Amino acid sequence: MDSKNLIVIVLAAGEGKRMKSDIPKVMHPLCGKPMINILLQQLNTLNFDDIYTVVGHKREILINHLKQTFPDMKFVHQIEQRGSGDAVMACKDAFKKFDGNILIIAGDMPLIKGETLKEFTDAFNEQNLDIAVLSAFLDNPYGYGRVVRDGGDFTKIVEERDAADTQKSIKEVNSGIYCVRAEHLFRLLDKIDNFNAQGEFYLTDIIQIGKSEGLKVQALSFGESDQFFGINNREQLASAEKILVARKISKLQSEGVTFINPDTTYIELDVNIGKDTVVYPNNHILGNTKIGQMCNIGGFNTIKDSTISDNVFIKGYCYIDRAAIDRDSQVGPFTHIRPETIIGEDCKVGNFVEIKKSVLKNGVKASHLSYIGDADIMEGVNVGAGTITCNYDGFRKHKTFIGKNVFIGSDTQLVAPVSVGDDTLIAAGTTVTKDIPPNSLVHSRVKQVNLSNMGMKNRK
Repeated sequence: MDSKNLIVIVLAAGEGKRMKSDIPKVMHPLCGKPMINILLQQLNTLNFDDIYTVVGHKREILINHLKQTFPDMKFVHQIEQRGSGDAVMACKDAFKKFDGNILIIAGDMPLIKGETLKEFTDAFNEQNLDIAVLSAFLDNPYGYGRVVRDGGDFTKIVEERDAADTQKSIKEVNSGIYCVRAEHLFRLLDKIDNFNAQGEFYLTDIIQIGKSEGLKVQALSFGESDQFFGINNREQLASAEKILVARKISKLQSEGVTFINPDTTYIELDVNIGKDTVVYPNNHILGNTKIGQMCNIGGFNTIKDSTISDNVFIKGYCYIDRAAIDRDSQVGPFTHIRPETIIGEDCKVGNFVEIKKSVLKNGVKASHLSYIGDADIMEGVNVGAGTITCNYDGFRKHKTFIGKNVFIGSDTQLVAPVSVGDDTLIAAGTTVTKDIPPNSLVHSRVKQVNLSNMGMKNRK
């Protein structure tokens, strides 16, 4: 469809009472994004002139959010939430000079695919229709408006609450997605009423009115049924998320990623993973995380907004947040990598190590039981067990610098700000409070005193 012929209306004014929330329904997150953002990304696969979002309940929150991510979007205020027909009618003044086609979709349909919308709008043009509704066939159609046909000829849509028992058995349903020629839409909306069980103005009523006027009206079915899943409560929100996660994993599998027991992995939509990487069970991979090729992601990790290069082994039970890990490195198990940490090539960060806002150059080893905060550690350094960078004096954070090929013995405390020169050997149990020149041996142990006959046998 040519862009000059299409404007999109997204209906997002409803209160969403069944969500039991102070957040507008369409802003509830799925796979790391508000559901309306997921829908809008799919809509962006179409060519259109403009996109209008109809807002109402808590509109300021929704408008402020959407302006940040979709700055060209236009907004229309539905003053009272009186049904889908009234919501579209609120756009009337904005469309006075438009003579193309209007695509109408609910904002709580994040599972719809862009290719399905394109098939629908293309068919609308090819069949030279005046009004079309995108329909779907559901095994359990409860809650959806039924597509009523007479001898195969589409006649009307009947809402669940207004449907007769025979109509409730119909499995073809209204998805809530419409395409209408602008020259007819608002003229038909002027003719609808609210004489129904809900006391609302149904957009669906334009179908029957259009048919009575001899317009070309059709219900068109495209795409898998799970695309038309609407979200009205927390249970449906969780069901939609399962579908999106399964789609994401399926796509990554098709690109060469192995998931061991994929049902246990939670992965968000913007994650990228390279081929021949293996993801073990019970991982949470979040945000804009990028994982390279030939990696091994052991079980029970959380990885958020991080970059992991090729051939990295995350051994399991790690929490990695806004960090970068270069190729051929090993992390874990039970490692906490905090924001602004950069780990170089061929590094080893082991169990019960916490790293915060630090740079570890190539070949650094911190194998166990250490805290590294606000530190720059150069190539080839070995950090012994129990080493601590004492970076906080109660008021400010301070930096630690450790030069190349330094060996830090176990149970060392580096009291920042402090600098350690290249090739230094720090003995176990040392507290470093002053800068150390290169190629030094440093120790600061208290003299050991052995007192005879004062052991356990003499305790009372």
